[in-house]
Amino acid sequence: MVFTIAQELVDYGNRASLRGLSLTEDLPLHLCNYGLVIAAIGMVTRNRFCFEFAYLTGTTAVLQALLTPNFDDLQNLTEYVVYFIHHALIIQFALWNVVVDGMLTSRGALARTLLFIAFLMLPIGLVNWLTDANYMYLCARPEVDNPLVFGIWPWYIVSVMLIGWVLMLIANIPMLWLRRRKAK
Repeated sequence: MVFTIAQELVDYGNRASLRGLSLTEDLPLHLCNYGLVIAAIGMVTRNRFCFEFAYLTGTTAVLQALLTPNFDDLQNLTEYVVYFIHHALIIQFALWNVVVDGMLTSRGALARTLLFIAFLMLPIGLVNWLTDANYMYLCARPEVDNPLVFGIWPWYIVSVMLIGWVLMLIANIPMLWLRRRKAK
């Protein structure tokens, strides 16, 4: 947990020293920012919702961010390293809950996760409108080379949510298998 806080402090300190902090780029309002906080809470408290959110977004959206990162925004080696640490920690915390704590997703986890993401879009959209930002990529498509992110605004949001749902269904298959195995 201390390492997680330290890497966030390094990240924001580095950003501030490079270009200063701004409302349009540096608020912690992307899905992966929420994912890290929620995953850390889930690891410490073993909260079921936090674990399920971290597991389902970590094995899908976060993994996509790791596999198809946008390096255009990264200005130095520190930003590069922190980007990968930040995203990897989300997956690591969720896997800790699975392997060490024996946690498994429960019925309705996918629906709760997707509804929470959709709920987050409302206040984030308002912040985007007020600050002319693009948090959670609600105003413009992310500039990534990813075949799963396609279409123009606002249709890419719908396609990403649908593809996310399918990927979460796939990511939940090991959980279904483990739940059945545990029930026997």
